[in-house]
Amino acid sequence: MKSLIGAVLAVMVIVSAASAGQFGPPEPMADTGKFSLGLGYWFDQSEMKLDSSHLLGTMTDKSSQYYLQGNYTFLKDWEVYGRFGAADMKVDSGVGNFSDSGEPYGTLGFKGVLYRYNNFAVGPFIQGSWYGDHTGVAKNQWDTNVGISAQYKIPVGSCDFTVYGGPFAYWHQADSLLAFRPVVAQDDMKQKNNVGGFLGVKVPIVKQKVFFTAEGQLTNKVGAGASIGYAF
Repeated sequence: MKSLIGAVLAVMVIVSAASAGQFGPPEPMADTGKFSLGLGYWFDQSEMKLDSSHLLGTMTDKSSQYYLQGNYTFLKDWEVYGRFGAADMKVDSGVGNFSDSGEPYGTLGFKGVLYRYNNFAVGPFIQGSWYGDHTGVAKNQWDTNVGISAQYKIPVGSCDFTVYGGPFAYWHQADSLLAFRPVVAQDDMKQKNNVGGFLGVKVPIVKQKVFFTAEGQLTNKVGAGASIGYAF
């Protein structure tokens, strides 16, 4: 009960703070009361559309993201995490391509285990990001993801190889700065769909200390990335 109450409170804090990338398995990397640190890369793709334009159709938004992540296990099986990094932005449309170099972005997330049975575990997560403005492309860009992550541990020698995945809902929006000639499109850019799935693996490199995680996500486009984390 204590864990569940803590989980609910953490979700409320994160949501009220206005919160892309890797979700990971539900089980925290570090032990209770300890931290983990990681470095990662994520390539994101999504189909976007302008709110008031039916002539331009959909556009493909691409972003390469490099980040540093810190996790804290505040209760048994529950953790919060934050990311800080740089993300570029490229929008490909039928009438032109627009891009801008890397700008700072930040992410807040929360996840944990609600149910565990032997090598199986499952739990919820919520994750949100806010991005720096991209000149000539977009400003006020944010995304939010909510879903369920399930994992299964496969013993390999003295280590556990973890496979995880699940469904999630997502919202991605920005204010367009795209200059389509002769029309200047300054409108809301929104992701075309809102439901997807993900699948990943977590592999110990140094037993219970250093982990490699790789993940792919399927929305209306495919995104993928990898990270290396160290548990203190």
